[in-house]
Amino acid sequence: MTEAVAVAQPDLAQPAVRQPDVEPPRTEVNDSSGPVHTGTGNQLNDIRLYLNRSRKPRTRDITQHTLRQLWSSFVPPAGFDRAARVLAAPDGLVILSGAVGTGRSTAGLMLLYADIAPDTVVRFVAADLEKSAVEAERRIFEGTDVRENDRLVLDLSEADGESFGELQDYLHALQPALRERGAKLVAILPHLHGEQLKVDLLSFMVEIRRPDSFQVLQRRLAAEGMPATDLSAYRESFASSSMDGLVRVVYQVREAWLERPGAAIDALLAEILNSAEKREQKIAKVVQSADGARPRALLIAAALLHGLSTHTVFRGQERLLELLRGADDDGDHVLEVAGVAEALATLGLDLSVTPEPGQRLHFADQELPAEVLRHFWDDMPWLRARLADWVAELVGSGTGSLDRFDMATLARRFGAQCRRTRDTDLALRLVEEWSGDRYQSQRSAAYTLLEDLLDDDGTASAARQKVYNWTRDTHLPDGRVAMVVAACVNMLADRYLDQAVVRLSWLAEHAEYGVRLAAREGLGELVQDPDRRLEVIDLVLDRSRFNAANFAAVAAPAGLPLFLGTEALERLVTGWQRAFQETDPLYRDPLFRRWLTAHTEALEDDRPNDAHGVQQVLAMVCAHQHELLDGLFNTMLDWLEARSDDPFRLQTAQIIEQVVRRGRRSGATSLSEAGQ
Repeated sequence: MTEAVAVAQPDLAQPAVRQPDVEPPRTEVNDSSGPVHTGTGNQLNDIRLYLNRSRKPRTRDITQHTLRQLWSSFVPPAGFDRAARVLAAPDGLVILSGAVGTGRSTAGLMLLYADIAPDTVVRFVAADLEKSAVEAERRIFEGTDVRENDRLVLDLSEADGESFGELQDYLHALQPALRERGAKLVAILPHLHGEQLKVDLLSFMVEIRRPDSFQVLQRRLAAEGMPATDLSAYRESFASSSMDGLVRVVYQVREAWLERPGAAIDALLAEILNSAEKREQKIAKVVQSADGARPRALLIAAALLHGLSTHTVFRGQERLLELLRGADDDGDHVLEVAGVAEALATLGLDLSVTPEPGQRLHFADQELPAEVLRHFWDDMPWLRARLADWVAELVGSGTGSLDRFDMATLARRFGAQCRRTRDTDLALRLVEEWSGDRYQSQRSAAYTLLEDLLDDDGTASAARQKVYNWTRDTHLPDGRVAMVVAACVNMLADRYLDQAVVRLSWLAEHAEYGVRLAAREGLGELVQDPDRRLEVIDLVLDRSRFNAANFAAVAAPAGLPLFLGTEALERLVTGWQRAFQETDPLYRDPLFRRWLTAHTEALEDDRPNDAHGVQQVLAMVCAHQHELLDGLFNTMLDWLEARSDDPFRLQTAQIIEQVVRRGRRSGATSLSEAGQ
C-alpha cells in the first residue's frame, strides 16, 4: 500500500483553528482487508429500528384555556343532553349529526370538557382523506394511540361518500380501545351522508340542532366582557341570523365599545342594527330602479371591482352581460327573471368617482360591496358558476390593465363568498386555472385565494386534498410547483406539520429534477424554525419510503452540531448512515460534499466550534464503516482538486484525512477484538 505523506496532526479533541498553509493529502486510504460490508441482516435490523419507533399520531391538542373560552360563550343546542348520556355509557362513543353551521364541533368539545381533569387536554383528530398517503406513512390514529381516560374528537364532517364508508370501519377499530381505557370519543358526522351510517353504529348517533341565536348573542357579549342589561327587543332581529352573521355583529359591538368605553352595550347594538337597516332602505331605491340586466350587471361589477378605474368596471360589466346571455337567449336575460327585484330589495349602492387622473370607483360605505355580492350570491345561486367564469376571465386576461395587487384583491373578494357558503370547488377551479398561467400576476392571485381557503376551517380540508393531489401530478406546471411548496411551508406547517412534510416528500420524488429540488428546498425551509426542527427530521425519518436526499435536506450537516450531547443525536447519526447505505455508491458524492462544504463554510466564517462539531458528527456517521470512509476520502480528493488553492478547503481536507484514518483504525481494532 502507498504511504500517505505525513502532515501536521491537529488535536481532534479541540476546536479547529485557522491553518491556511497546509499540505493537501495526495494518496488514497486503502487496506488489504477491504471494505466492511453490512450485509442483508444489518440492513433489515436498520429498517426495523425505524418501523418500531413510536409514531406521533395525527392529533391537535385543544388546551384547557381554549376549552374554557369556548365554554364561556357556549349555548347547549337541542340534542346536547342526549348526546351527553350516550357518551357517558361504557362504550365511550357518540356520533353527532346535524346540518352545517349548527356548531357540532363546538358541541363535541363541550361534551368532553364537562368531566375532564384540570390538566387534561382534548385531542382533535382530523379525518385523513388521503388514504394511500396515510397507509404509506403509517401515521393514521389507531387503537394503540388511545390513552387512559383519553378525550378525543374525530371530525368526519368533510368526508365524501366513498371515504365515509371506509372511515366507519375506522370507528369500529377504535371501539375496543375506548372501552378498555375508559376513553371518550366524539365523532362529527358528515350531514349529507348520515343515511349511510352502518346499522350497528346507529345507536350512537345523536342529531344536534342549531342553538337559540339570541342566547348565543347574550353569552358572546358577556364573554367579551360586555354584559347587556336587556336585549329582548332584538330577539326577532337574530331569529334567522346565521352564526357567522351573529359573530360579526358581536365584533362590531366590541369595536364600537372599545372606541366608546362608557357607552351602553344595548345602545351600541341598536346603533349597529339601525345603521344596517338605514343602509338597506337607502340602497333599496337603487336596486328597485335597477330593473334590467345592464344596471344589475353594473351593480355586481361595481361591488367586485370597487377601487379600480371606471373603465375597468365598465369592461367588467360588459363582459358579465356577454357571459350571462346564452346563444339561445330569447330576450329574457337571466338577471331579469321574475322575483329578482323583491329578492334584492334590501340592497343599495352609494358610489363616488375620484377625479382625473385615474377616475377610480369607490363606495362611500365600505361595507356595501361585500353585502352586494353576498345578496346576489345567496338570492341567485344559479349565478355562482357563471360569476366564477367571469372572475376567472377578469384575472386571466388582466381586463383594464389590472396589476398584481388588483388581481389578488379580486381573488380574495370572490373567495370570501365561496368560503362563506363552502363552495370550495368553485374557488379551487380558479386556483387551478390561474396557477397554470405563465404570468406571475395570475399565479399570485391563485396563491392568495389558496391561502384563504387553507386558512378557513370550512374549506381547508378540500384545499389540503387539492394540494395533495397536485403533488402526485406527473405533469405539474412550474408555477404550481412553487405555489404548492409555499403553501406547505407558509400555511400547512403551522397547523398540520406532518401533512406539509408528506406533500413535500411526494413532490420530492417527482420525475422532474427542478420539481424535486424545489420540494427539498421547501423541506429545508421547514427546519429553519428551531421549535419544529427535530419534529420535521423525525417525520422524514419515520417515512417508510425513506429518501436519502430528503433526509439530507432537513438534517443538513451545518445544523447537526446543535444536537451534540442530546438524545436526538443518535437517531440523526443513524439516519445519515441509512442515507449513505441506501444511496448507490456511485451517487454518494453529493452527500459527502454537503459535509465538506459545511465544515469549510464554518472555517471561512470564523466559527471553529461549529467546524469541530461538524467533524465530530461526521466521524460518528462514518465510524466502523470502511466503505463510507473510503468514499468520503475519494470525494474529498476530487472536491479539493477543483479549488486546491483555497486555504480553507486545504484545512478541511487535512481534518477529513484524520477523521478517515482514525475511523479505519478504530474499525480495525474492533474487528481484531471480535476475532479474539
